[in-house]
Amino acid sequence: MKKYLSLHLPSVLLLLLLMLLGGLYSVWLGIDVNFDLLNYHLYNPYALLNGKIGQDVFAAGVHSALNPLPDVYLYGLFSAFFNSPKWIGFFMGLPYGVLIWLVYRLARDVFSRTQYPKTYAAVAAFIGCSAAGIMSQVGTSTNEIPLAVFHILAFWLLLRAVQQPQKTYGVYMAALLSGATAGLKLTGASCCVALTAVLLVYLTRFKKPGKVFMLYALCGILGFLLTNGYFMWQNFTLYGNPVFPYYNTVFHSPYFDNVNVTETRFFPTTWAQWLFYPFFWAFAPGTYVSEAPVQDSRLALFLAALAGWGILIAKNKLGGVKKEAAVSVAVYSGVGYVVWLVQFSILRYAAVLEALCGLVVVGVCAAIHKTRWGGYAALLCVGISMWGYQAPDWHHEMFLEQAVIFDKKPKIEDNSLVFFMHLPSSYLAPLLNPKAVYMGGFLSKPEEYPEQFRRQAAQRNNISAQYYRFRFEELQRDKIARHQGPIYIVSVDWPMIVNPATLARFGLKGKREDCQRFVTNFTVYSKDLAICRVQKIDE
Repeated sequence: MKKYLSLHLPSVLLLLLLMLLGGLYSVWLGIDVNFDLLNYHLYNPYALLNGKIGQDVFAAGVHSALNPLPDVYLYGLFSAFFNSPKWIGFFMGLPYGVLIWLVYRLARDVFSRTQYPKTYAAVAAFIGCSAAGIMSQVGTSTNEIPLAVFHILAFWLLLRAVQQPQKTYGVYMAALLSGATAGLKLTGASCCVALTAVLLVYLTRFKKPGKVFMLYALCGILGFLLTNGYFMWQNFTLYGNPVFPYYNTVFHSPYFDNVNVTETRFFPTTWAQWLFYPFFWAFAPGTYVSEAPVQDSRLALFLAALAGWGILIAKNKLGGVKKEAAVSVAVYSGVGYVVWLVQFSILRYAAVLEALCGLVVVGVCAAIHKTRWGGYAALLCVGISMWGYQAPDWHHEMFLEQAVIFDKKPKIEDNSLVFFMHLPSSYLAPLLNPKAVYMGGFLSKPEEYPEQFRRQAAQRNNISAQYYRFRFEELQRDKIARHQGPIYIVSVDWPMIVNPATLARFGLKGKREDCQRFVTNFTVYSKDLAICRVQKIDE
């Protein structure tokens, strides 16, 4: 690998410097407290490493079924540096430095025959890695940045193989890595499609194209199964759906409605948006592709530059840029953009696309002229990309003496059953008592959820807010009925937490005097948090 990608001491030193800067920037931002971290990014690896999968019951809602491997790194940092949380922030920022370095090295390869390869590569890396979606996720638990590193590395491996077709092992390494990364987070499948498109363009360069493609496909499947095969089997065993809750019209898990889940609220709604979507958030902040307002012109520049680069490739006027590299970058980013647009249209999932957009923009600039004017054009693109810039805010808090601090920590006995009645609460599980059993749930029955929210959920068709799609109340009641030991409920509904009708649905009863209010420094989405000890009705 070292020889194949030509690593040298100056490059390694640059990598270490960028990692240091990424870590320091993450510390400057503060500790990550985004909604998903509180909901499942801490709970899922905790459940994996403590034998809780199959013992707990949907403690983080349906997100409990997601692959926990990407979050093991975060959970390890929380365990190791709980009393020194700035180190958590520092190590969570390291992948950002790796991403910058990787894009720069890839760009050096792409622009190696131009007059100013280092300048073009630096500008391309800056444009891509300072994109709003990427910057908003530095140091966070979304995992998009570290996974983008693996996807881009896979693309670079394939690009080198295309340039040296006698060395087919680069094709197979790329497939294995891309498949494994998609297995860690299924949204990465769009990058697998883009990678395959690049291979198909240059497949005939290889001596035995049929054999190469077959082995490529097998390596991709193998990589996917290595990182996700066990958890797919586990989901099938527990819930009857290997990719629960997705594609439930195919697998018909009894624990979810028979729908094919996807988040549709960010999709373009007009033909103009389908054709020119990035321009809609390039000139003013908006929530077209993000829950939080975002403004960034990079993808708009990319879309315009991609059309221009396609023309330059057709005319073979690339200003010294390798044609194989130009075509590969154009195909990978272009196909990736189309798949992202029709499948997600969510900026968080566009980290790979954002990181590579600078290569296309600077590639056009480099083709304009072989002198310094191409560099001036690239610098102009930097200025345009920084104009009116606003990255989404997924919420950070200042570092305290511990990663999580309670004002009054509840005491939970061993063998207790703790019922989280609302999201996001499951981050509390590893903090309260690892010897307790945890269960997630919601106060409203599916059929009793307010009509306006049912309509909104039907339009959005996602898995986050419309609780009426969750169908595991019978499993919860059975868990409660069979439990021998103390039972607690945790809810944000203070002072209405003890609702006799709601508790009776689960065969429970309780009194307000058995409740304790508490908060943590992570309690940023639910200020009225309380825990109550309850009993079974027949006790």
